Amino acid sequence: MAETLIKLKNINLTYNKNKANAFQALFDVNLEIEKNNFVIIFGPSGCGKSSLLNTISGLEKPDDGEVLVEDKNLYKMTESAKVRFHRKTIGMIFQSYNLIPTLSVLDNVVIPQIFTNYSKKQRETKALKLLDRFGIKEHANKIPTELSGGEQQRIGIARAIINSQPILLADEPVGNLDSKSANNVMKILSNLNRKEEKTIIMVSHNPDNIVWGDHIIYMKDGKIINQEFRDTSGEITKTDNKDSDEMSKLEVLFRNFQGLSREQIKMLITPMKAKILTRALLIEMDERQVKFLEDTVRQRILGTVDEEELYRRLDDSEERGGLDMDARTAKKVSQKIESFIAVAHSVSATKKIGSDKRTEIVLKYLLSQVDINIKFSQLNRLREAVKHRIINKIDREKFQNLLDIPERVGGVGFNKKTAKKISKKMDLILMIGYGMS
Repeated sequence: MAETLIKLKNINLTYNKNKANAFQALFDVNLEIEKNNFVIIFGPSGCGKSSLLNTISGLEKPDDGEVLVEDKNLYKMTESAKVRFHRKTIGMIFQSYNLIPTLSVLDNVVIPQIFTNYSKKQRETKALKLLDRFGIKEHANKIPTELSGGEQQRIGIARAIINSQPILLADEPVGNLDSKSANNVMKILSNLNRKEEKTIIMVSHNPDNIVWGDHIIYMKDGKIINQEFRDTSGEITKTDNKDSDEMSKLEVLFRNFQGLSREQIKMLITPMKAKILTRALLIEMDERQVKFLEDTVRQRILGTVDEEELYRRLDDSEERGGLDMDARTAKKVSQKIESFIAVAHSVSATKKIGSDKRTEIVLKYLLSQVDINIKFSQLNRLREAVKHRIINKIDREKFQNLLDIPERVGGVGFNKKTAKKISKKMDLILMIGYGMS
């Protein structure tokens, strides 16, 4: 049986208590975290993620309740005892790195060791080993601002673990990094968890980071609304998953955050929508072009650019801030995007379009994506399956099975390849359409 390392009991936290601007950030939080877990605290901005992390660390004293770390009550310790316990037990990583710009990289890393009994030589030797491990030893004598964001975050991680703390708390550690640097940092954290058995508790608002955790805590409005425990055995080497993984992450978000406002939903899922739709276009482009297209698609989904501006961005040269496609390809791609967004938009327009009308729009689009001869009996069964999928009466697995099952036993009777293709297009429509209207 796994060992409980951290336990929170009935935690309430209010900022500026008894003042006119009082704000309650946490409501009756109860939580247990097992030793050696990689925990992701996930939710939209302002949901209490960082407040929960700071309460676990001992930085924010709750109004009431208990925080037990290794069976020790943090808020019954004296301040000096808490400092010693924190130094020995908990390392912290911050989104903004929190490095001292006037000190060298090496000196930044050794700071937590100054209060130990190690000699200066021993401290520096240990720090250099960590810098070497994270691939930045050659920068030891530089100042942090001479390094990239990803390199600075690696300095932060080295500083956080130099005292061999068993618990590592990370507050949006990759929030300021590009995707490549973020992936490198997440791999470092994953290896610290799996190879050194450190317990990692990380705050994130980015759905892409969910895949790294084996204990996911979903938060909304200062409360834990759900928890998931997943088997992620084996070393994770990348976060760039296939479309099906992105779909699964979106489905998790839909299930856990149905009560969010439209703007919160957009902030959480629109970047993922853009990534999925860009991949679905199957265009061969370099990394810069893919990133540019994803950003443009994201803005088109949000409605901050119109159809004409979309085409212009695809067609214009790089010098003019475009993607530099030839005119015919730009037209074809923009039409694909527009066609898909229109169909996805109709799915979410429940107040404007009835279910039958939405079904016909989606059905027409799906049939345009496959080259098949379909019988009247199959068409009616496909129509019924599409309608039930749109109103969430059946899930994605049941939908694909219905398409694949022979007509004689109540299915549509497509072959497996066609059933899979239509099912994937259907998933894409639902995922992109969610929350658009």
